[in-house]
Amino acid sequence: MGVVRNLCSLKFEVKIVEARNVELKSSPSSLFIRFYLHAGSNRKVELNTTEICSRPDNDVTIWNQSFGLECQGDETAIEELKQESVLFELRRRKTTSFMGKWSRSELVGRGEVSWKSVMESDGMEIERFVVMGEKKDEEDCNKPLMLKIGLKLQASKLVNTKRVEDLCGCKDCKTCDCLDYEAFVVACALDGI
Repeated sequence: MGVVRNLCSLKFEVKIVEARNVELKSSPSSLFIRFYLHAGSNRKVELNTTEICSRPDNDVTIWNQSFGLECQGDETAIEELKQESVLFELRRRKTTSFMGKWSRSELVGRGEVSWKSVMESDGMEIERFVVMGEKKDEEDCNKPLMLKIGLKLQASKLVNTKRVEDLCGCKDCKTCDCLDYEAFVVACALDGI
């Protein structure tokens, strides 16, 4: 007897719009956002935006960059996702170094948004400012560092969760001697897509 699994397709969209109140008084540097997505089994996926040169006279840094990811999971994975959050970090890399992109980056601010808040929102989609807890090494901390982000989640049940017996022509897969076994394996793989 084959296994029937109830899988869900999950589509994530993460949009990094802009950062406000970024006050960097040090040497020229580039800014980027690093964020972490839950990947199950206590694993995280790390993604970075493009690096943008910061200017001391510019209070708003605009990225307007989107990331799309898709995965599959069962009901347990969705429940596990509700307990997780997306961690955003605004990072700075000094551009005066000889090594340029290979130099280490410094944390400027950090904030997070829970997936539960996205799942409970209208249409499972939010766009808002996240106050970033910034490091207090800068002189003027009057205005909070804020990052405007958008998060969208789409979940749909997969209909193609047939049993193995339904796909094989002989209907006796325990002792299958089909000459078309390779085609059968390909059909099973394609059916899962």
